[in-house]
Amino acid sequence: MTDIFGITGTNGKTTTAYMLAEILRTAARECALIGTVTHRIGNKVYEAINTTPGREVLANYLQEAQAQGIDAVVMEVSSHALVQGRVSEVPIQYAAFMNLTQDHLDYHKSMEEYYLAKKKLFDFKSLTSAIINIDDSYGRRLSEELLKEHPQLRQITISIGDETADLKGTILKEGFSGSEFMLAFSETVFSECAQARKFSLPRPGRHHIYDAMAALALAFSCGGFDMIDAAEDALAEFAGAPGRFEIITNPKKDIVAICDYAHTPDALVNLLRTVREIKENDAAAKRGRIITVFGCGGDRDKTKRPLMGHIAGLMSDYTIITSDNPRSEDPLDIIGEIEEGLYDTAASYSVTADRRSAIMRAVMLARPGDIVVVAGKGHETYQIVGNCKKHFDDREILRELL
Repeated sequence: MTDIFGITGTNGKTTTAYMLAEILRTAARECALIGTVTHRIGNKVYEAINTTPGREVLANYLQEAQAQGIDAVVMEVSSHALVQGRVSEVPIQYAAFMNLTQDHLDYHKSMEEYYLAKKKLFDFKSLTSAIINIDDSYGRRLSEELLKEHPQLRQITISIGDETADLKGTILKEGFSGSEFMLAFSETVFSECAQARKFSLPRPGRHHIYDAMAALALAFSCGGFDMIDAAEDALAEFAGAPGRFEIITNPKKDIVAICDYAHTPDALVNLLRTVREIKENDAAAKRGRIITVFGCGGDRDKTKRPLMGHIAGLMSDYTIITSDNPRSEDPLDIIGEIEEGLYDTAASYSVTADRRSAIMRAVMLARPGDIVVVAGKGHETYQIVGNCKKHFDDREILRELL
């Protein structure tokens, strides 16, 4: 029988999925991965046009996985997919709720509608375990509602600091080289593993610890206590998901660049907070500045544009506003809406509409000890301008310029 995992939430789905896939492989499981970056079924890799593919494509993937003898499928499940019924016939047994913050309001119209779309994943009759981040306000609400609506469903709650959580994390160390943290296991769920254990993760940031906790809890749900040992080994060697806090350096110039997919207000906060916290704890980087390059996608939620501008202005030393994927919109109109959020921050910023030129400007401005953050596109290898989709990769440009 194939174990099928579904991961939903505004941020963290991709990294959690990659972590879970590595844990399962470490435990000698054959694993397929379907998500934002790629759709990988055994020895075949397909382009990820959508995070969660359409019903027919998904059915073909599951048939192919079965034919190849794959016994685990890890899926990112988008809110669009849940509303449109793309996964309605998929027998998902294990699901995780990461968080819910502003995004896709061009489609869902309100946060309540967005939440109810995500909640659909936890109404599946096939579901046996729900992993929920209760540090997120919507996650706590979901946990409370599921206790009433589906009392037979096993919940594993995760938190950093909440003593009531089934899996409680305590951060021991953070830096560019990664994090160390303790995990305490509740006797209610993890009776045989009540003693706290130390984990290391070569990825910086509190948000990556949440991802690791969710991945571990999902693996435990299907494989029991052996998966905790597998998680310890897999997380310690985790190389990261493409375009998620991807660090690009040139030691000769003493400049660090970080490429990240952060394209929502909350994701940008997490990214810049992590960079600033690490910088404050790193003697070499402490003297440097944070130079942020970002834009917002066209034909998408317009209300988040000034919010992201405000965040970049408050949390960066210098911001360069540029284009993302403008699609059918005028890039300068999008930039103007982002700028509205910077006006009351007294931030130092400039506008360079051409994204390559913006990245080049950031690198040219950078001095030894500075950190250049390029946000919004992450793993993407294209840019959409009008009806034209052209090759564009932030990481390639950074490597070339550094």
